[in-house]
Amino acid sequence: MHYGVVHDIRDPAGWDRVMSSNPTLPEGFVLLASVTQDDAARAMCIWEAPSLDGLQQLLDGAFGDAVVNDCFVADPARSVNLPAARPEAAPT
Repeated sequence: MHYGVVHDIRDPAGWDRVMSSNPTLPEGFVLLASVTQDDAARAMCIWEAPSLDGLQQLLDGAFGDAVVNDCFVADPARSVNLPAARPEAAPT
């Protein structure tokens, strides 16, 4: 399933540290796109993940207090250019 995330970046250095570390993601989690505002105050990402709660926990654990992550379910009928969901990312 696809999810969107709006990131409120409180510590740009913390954001950059995680984003440049090329972390290994758990099975079923795929970062499809990430766009960071020019002053690193905000970012948006598109994910495939097994669940909304799982994605929220993954991001909150990775970024800690550096970023507030607002995760939401992407509505395919109101979204543009979402790729087809991968079978392993489908909800169970």
